[in-house]
Formats: sequence, C-alpha cells, structure tokens
Amino acid sequence: MASTSSSDFFTINLGTRPDKAFRIPPPPIQEAQDCSIQLPPGLAGPNVAARWLKKGQTLSVGKFLIPGGLIYTTLCVDPCAGLYEPSLINTLLKLSSDEVDSSLSLMTYWPDYKSISAQARRGYVQWLAGGRCDPRADIGYVFLFFYGLERRALIDAGEDQDAIADLSDIVEEVERLLGIYGSNSSLRGYAEGFLDYLCSSSIDDNLYLKPPAVTTAIRSSMSIGLRAGLGQMAMHQHPVNAQWAIAWALSDPDIIRRTPATRCPDLLSKLFITEYERIYPQGILLSHNKTRLKHAYRAASRVVGAAVISMGDIPDVSASALNRKKLQFLLDRCSSDLDAYSRFIGRYPDHTQKLEGLLQLPVSLWPATLRDELESLKARIEDDLEVMTFTELGKRFNSNGVLSRPLLMAMARALESLQIGMEPDVLAGSRMPKPDDCIALFVTQPDDGVLRATPAFNAACLTLDLASAVTVADGEISAEEVSLLLSQIDAWQHLSIAQRKRLKAHLGIQLHQPPTLASLKSRLEPLSITEKETIAHFLASLAQADGSVSCEEVKLLERIYKTLQLDPMTLYGNLHVATAPRAFSEHFGVPLTTPVLESMPEVGGIALNLDRIALLQRETEAVSALLAKVFIEDSALEPEPEPTALVIEVQADAVAIIPGLEGEHLAFLRLLLSRPQWSRSELQDTASDMDLMLDGALEHINELAFEHFDMPVTEGEEPVEINPEILEKLAL
Repeated sequence: MASTSSSDFFTINLGTRPDKAFRIPPPPIQEAQDCSIQLPPGLAGPNVAARWLKKGQTLSVGKFLIPGGLIYTTLCVDPCAGLYEPSLINTLLKLSSDEVDSSLSLMTYWPDYKSISAQARRGYVQWLAGGRCDPRADIGYVFLFFYGLERRALIDAGEDQDAIADLSDIVEEVERLLGIYGSNSSLRGYAEGFLDYLCSSSIDDNLYLKPPAVTTAIRSSMSIGLRAGLGQMAMHQHPVNAQWAIAWALSDPDIIRRTPATRCPDLLSKLFITEYERIYPQGILLSHNKTRLKHAYRAASRVVGAAVISMGDIPDVSASALNRKKLQFLLDRCSSDLDAYSRFIGRYPDHTQKLEGLLQLPVSLWPATLRDELESLKARIEDDLEVMTFTELGKRFNSNGVLSRPLLMAMARALESLQIGMEPDVLAGSRMPKPDDCIALFVTQPDDGVLRATPAFNAACLTLDLASAVTVADGEISAEEVSLLLSQIDAWQHLSIAQRKRLKAHLGIQLHQPPTLASLKSRLEPLSITEKETIAHFLASLAQADGSVSCEEVKLLERIYKTLQLDPMTLYGNLHVATAPRAFSEHFGVPLTTPVLESMPEVGGIALNLDRIALLQRETEAVSALLAKVFIEDSALEPEPEPTALVIEVQADAVAIIPGLEGEHLAFLRLLLSRPQWSRSELQDTASDMDLMLDGALEHINELAFEHFDMPVTEGEEPVEINPEILEKLAL
C-alpha cells in the first residue's frame, strides 16, 4: 500500500502484495498434427486454449478416439476456469471408468460438458466415439453436440473465413442428425430452424421458378425457402402453380392435415395437384400483403442467443388467411377421397398394392399395371361380353379373397369409370354374388351409368329369368332359342340402348346359371290368377321356339305351373295352342301381322320361323308390361337408405402450442414466436393481414398463456418482446 497527502486530500491506494508462493507453470499448448488452433470469440482468455476440429479430424479423450471432427476441444484448461461454450470438450476432465447406457438421461435441460457428471461425460464421449449415430442415445447428447455447430455457424462464421468454409459440412451433419433423431420434436424444430437460417442468406431472386421442397413432417413454421418463394410470387404477380401449392399446404402448420397426409403422402400430393390444376388452371395470384418477411433463429444454446435476417420487401404470405382457406378446403376434399384407403393401409400396411386396398382409391390413382389390365380387358370384350365367376374376377386383379359388398361396389364404380359395365348391377341394388356365381362384363358408354334399374327394366329382367329357366331346362341351349331371346331384347324399344345391352349381359349369366323357381316365386306372388295364366301361356309358347318340346322342358313347365298355383294339366292344352300360330294369336289377343311362311329361311345355317318369332316377341312385351306392375309397386315401398356415419381421421397436431388456441389466433401466435421481438407497426400489419385486431389478439393469447402457464407470451408495448421464459413451456 502507498499513501500521499496534500493540503486538501489524503489519498490511499489499496492493493495486494505480490504472492511469493511457488506456482507450477501451466504446460505448453500441444498442437495436434495438421490442426491449427482456433480462438473463437468468447473462448479466448488467459487460461483457455480452445480449438475447432474440422470434419474428418479425430480427437483422443481418455481411451476413446472420436472421429468426424466438428467439435470444440481444449488440451490445457484449468478445470476451475469459467468457460463460455457448453460443448467444449475439456480433455482433462475425468470420465467414469464404467461403461454407460447411452439411453439413460443423466444431464439437466441445459447440459454443459464441464459441469455434467463423470458418468454423463463418459456417455457423451461414448456416443461421439460411436459416430454420433446411436438411435437409442439420450437426446441431451445430441443437443450438447448441436450447441457447438450453432456457435461455429452463427458466431465464428461472422468473422472467420475458415468457419465460413465449414458451413457446408455443418449443414450436411445437421441433416444427418435429423435423419436419425428427427422423431424428437424439440430437436427437429431447432435443427430445421437452424438449416433455414443458414440457407436464408443465399435465397435466389427468382426462387419460385424452381420446384419447391415438399415435406410431410409437422413443423412449427414454414421453411424460409418456401415462404421466400411465395413472397416473390406475390411481388412479381406470378401465379402459384400446383407444385408450390401442395408444398405450401403440407408445410403450413396452420393448415390442418388429416391422417392421409402421413399414411399416403404421395397419393395425396398427386390427387391434390390434379384437383388444383382442374379448379385453378391459371394458378392463384397472391396479394402483396403488409407483413414483411424476416427470418429469426433462436439458438438451442444459451450462449449463442437469437439472430434475425431481414428479407427486404418480400411479403410474408403465410400471414394471409384467405389463401390458406383455399388450400385447406382443397386438401380436406382430397383427404376425404383417401380416407378409406388410409384406414385400410392403417390396418393392413403390407397390402398397399392389393385389390382390396386399391379399390378404396380413385381410379386415377391406381397403379399403371392394374389400369393396363383393365384396358386389356376392355379391348377383349369390345362389343361382346365376358362371363366369369365372382372369384375369378378377384383373382384377375390380385385380390386376397372374396370382395365384400362395399369393395364390390367400389370395383363396379371403378369399372364403370373406365366404361366397363358389370352385371349383376350391385350399384342399382342387385344382390351380392356368391363366390361361384357368374358375373358378366361388357363395354358401356360414358353416360350409361346414370341409367339405373327402372320398373320396366326390372320387368324385362324377370321375363328373361323365366325364359332362360325354360330354355336351359333340357340341358341344351339351341341357337334358335338364344336368337329369339336376343331379338326380343332388341325389340324392347321402351328401354334405352344401355339397358338393352345390360339385359344381354344379364341373359348371358342366366344361360350359364339359370335362376331357381324359389327365387322367382316371391316376385310372382303378387300377380292375379289371370296374370299368372298369361305368363304360363307365354312360357309354353317359348318352349316351342325351337320347334320341339323335350321331356325336361315339360317337367320344368309343370313345376312352374305349380309354383304359379295353376293346374299342371292345363299345360298340355297351352302347348297345343302354342303349336298353332293363329290360335296362339287369338288366345292372347295379339294381332298377327307377320304372314305364316310355308318355308323357313335359313340364317347362319339355322331355320327360323319368322311368324312364330314375331308372335313370341309381341307376347314377351305383353308379359313384360304385366310384370312391370310388380316393380312399380315395389319401388313405391322401398325405404329411404339411412345415412352412414362419416369417419374422418385427423392427424394429431404436434404443435398446438397453447391449449384452446385455434384458428387465426393460433397462426398469429406461431408468427409471433418466429422472432424474439416485433415493432408495434409490424404487428399491426400482421394482424391486419390475418383480419385480427392487434390488442384483442394479444390479450386473448396472453390470457390463455396465464391460464395454463401463469405467465404471458408477450411483454412491452414498443417493441413487443417475446417472453423467453415461456418458450421452455410451449409445445414447440
């Protein structure tokens, strides 16, 4: 100590005497081969020598050799000295001698290498030495390593050319970590924000001319590249095309995505693009809204802080509610079309290419191989028809088994969309075919599907059922009988062409698999005795169509007469009447306009009695008209189908942030949290873009935050700052 005096003041200088105790000097800094020592800002000091290992360099810690570089380390540091980088590996600090289970959580929320336990340091070094790729590792190890990457990119790169050269390696490493640990929402949020920030300084002027990056992972905000490209579209009045629209729809956290967005994202994107181009062939023009685009990154490391990059005059279109609503509507509609398929593959994830799953999809999304098979089938049918069993139909299209009724109806709709009709017409309410039942496929016209079953059509079907039962009774189907029935179908001019084509397909099934009398009995029960006699006379005449009546046909006719509650003995009189054309005509009151031919012309080698055919055609029309009454009465009694409940799977929103906050208020909060502070004028513009009142929106958000977390989200009036304490509590 020393003192001086003067007339006015007495001055004393306080200090300590030099310490004469002996001190061991610190060891000299040892440089690793091919590794220059770096002194990052904040790490330099009298007792600190730190360095950054570039990619590919190795570090020895205890008995471990850490490959890969991209870490801060020090070789000669006083353990008691205050360090400013949590990730800095002090090689002098002790590691636990026992192996550590890397999945155990051994560190606090904000880990720091110098202050964690020896056991935690051993676990961290083990993870580093293993290549930083153990998927079971505690996420704290990943964050501790991540802190160093943040410092190198956000602090060192501001004034160090070597650090700038490391940025590409850092980006590559963060992307690799995301691939392994991206399921952790906290790490994913920081890593994606970090990558966005690193890329924001290299945004092209015409970014929107390139295809956008599409992601299906839920994020707390849209990527800066996507927001910048959309903002440039708004500035240059360039319409948003389908590719940018689907990227926006799947990236915006304020657009609700249902389960198909994660179970079948490729199909959803394809369907969305198709529908978007149909509804908006010229694209959507975005308005030049008031909110300007700025990108902020709040680092995971406490010592790095936050950084903000201004994007100039580019508007932030994510603040506009109108365009988001358009995308939401279209995404919901496309998701609804995929809901059934999404539920199917949710239950059977290995059956994505099976017919049972594909039938849940719009035909436009079917695999090319299946569509080619349908086109091949259509080419084979042409103007004819193809009859097969129900089981054969499923096997032809890679089915696991017999299709259920909903799937069969889906199959029928899919075939119809490609102009292939199926009989029985399950879309019109026909019964579900059994595995061994026959079905018929035939080519239709685009508008044939709207011509469903009518009373007249149903009557014609029943007429064919009765006729085919008699025709195949003797075990042989003569060409004359088939020609007669086909001619009759063509003669029913009160039916449309599409209905007559379907009747021929129906006949094709009945000739292969005739109906039983039991199945027809209930449909004929409502008729009067006179009407039943008319039908019986018609069937007797039909049995004579080929010029003879076999014993089998007579036996079947006897059974039909009994089914109709008619005296079987009258059958023989009716057969006799049927052999005399004029008597036949007089019995039914059908005028005979076609002269009786003494000779029978041959068509295709088959002799046809034109007089008999003309009479049968007229009689068939009379019977069909009679039967039509049955179906008119039935249709009047049919109950209205009950509406089925719509099951919608909604993808869980992993970033709800504050319970109870939704809609534009939720979107406003997400935008608030993207920066550490806002000017009041900026928030006024943002609230205006979202059709919100600024003070009311802030009050609503802060009230909910107080209710759930006992603290507000925002503080201050000018500027408005984000409360840093609440960030740890929010679901970001």
